[in-house]
Amino acid sequence: MKAKKLISLLCVSAMTASMLAACGGGGSSEEDSAQAESSGPYDSQAIENAGDITITMMVSGVATENDFETEVLPELVKEKWPNVTLEVTKLPDDNYYTTLRSRLASGECPDIILTQPMYAGSNSCYSLAEAGYLASLNDLNWVDNMSDLSAVTYEDDIVTCTAGVSILGTYYNKDIFEECGITEEPQTWDEFLDACQKIQDAGYQPIVMGDKDMYVMQFGLYQIACNEIYSQNPDYDEQLRTGDTSFTDEGTWDVVLEMYNELYENGYIDSSQTLGLGASQAIQEFIDGNAAMTFDGSFNAPALMAEGEAGAFERGYFPIPSQSGDNYTATCLSAGYSIYSGSNYIDECKELLDYWFDGESEIWDAYLSTGKIIATYGEGADQTANYELFRPFVDMMNEGKAFHWCNQAWPSGTETTMEEKFGEMIGGQGTTVDDITQEMQTRFQDLM
Repeated sequence: MKAKKLISLLCVSAMTASMLAACGGGGSSEEDSAQAESSGPYDSQAIENAGDITITMMVSGVATENDFETEVLPELVKEKWPNVTLEVTKLPDDNYYTTLRSRLASGECPDIILTQPMYAGSNSCYSLAEAGYLASLNDLNWVDNMSDLSAVTYEDDIVTCTAGVSILGTYYNKDIFEECGITEEPQTWDEFLDACQKIQDAGYQPIVMGDKDMYVMQFGLYQIACNEIYSQNPDYDEQLRTGDTSFTDEGTWDVVLEMYNELYENGYIDSSQTLGLGASQAIQEFIDGNAAMTFDGSFNAPALMAEGEAGAFERGYFPIPSQSGDNYTATCLSAGYSIYSGSNYIDECKELLDYWFDGESEIWDAYLSTGKIIATYGEGADQTANYELFRPFVDMMNEGKAFHWCNQAWPSGTETTMEEKFGEMIGGQGTTVDDITQEMQTRFQDLM
């Protein structure tokens, strides 16, 4: 029996059909269910009646030993449906984006592809749906498991099937906190700065980041933005697109950037170190006990929970707190799977996805066991590795205190400008906060 854990992600309000919402064009779960009913069911016996078929699938990432997508999933599909061969191609991110574009342009796209919510990345579901490349998934039974699919809904059509959420937060070493006399997780920005100072005074590096891989700058900035921008104006990203707000508006991104830069100015994040560290090296520094904290995502939990030179120590995870103490979390729907609208096996793919994401199948169990997703429903969801670490964030989502990651609502490339200019600032190149917000606004407008 399915044990549903329904969540309610607090997203921005909906825009008109052509502009969309910053979290999507969809609405509540009741609306999603109505859409599914009105569109009519797909053929749930399509695979059984298809004869011998090959379904193709392409995802991003690097295949590992006993890889889920390239090894486990095809085997489980074959066990369930002996007449189906699932061929999965897994490519490094940049290669995936390039290949996806060329395959779509040629009309030879795989049947199932990995897509990102909203406008995130070159495989954003909004962009691909706007171009007509994605089939509607409104009639999947899986829809009933989810309470908010707006971030993967384009003009009333759900276009990406996903089961979980991704979280940004602050991993910390509880042993170092205790040694420094920090008995509780900081609840305000001042308390957070005070904790950093105590850690620094005790001879530890408060925070380590792998800023050589500039994308990690988003991990801290987006947490702060949830508290200081979106909690005050949930429609901020929608208004960016209509021109009613700007990155240069006082009290918005200037505040976020100044707060994050304060950590570098005080040496709580050592730019002379972090600008030379990659993301994986920063994770190693943390698990080796060389820093008390790092900003990172739930998707990197297996690496961050591993044992390093410091041996076993207890980890904690909390959102960067706000100035006011009214705290929000940067949490969003995870990447998921879409069906190419030109596929010859649309109903077959729908049947496969419905079985995969039903919350109880063997494929579902294998998917959860990867530890790469935090599922919000289904058998075993609360047994996922490190689930207790993430439970407070899920509770915040249930309270409506979660926002999407900023880059999901921006045209791809806006965040890259932010990272590059912020890197110049912490690298001592004379770049100011005003320079960064102006460059972000210019880039945003150019991309739009």
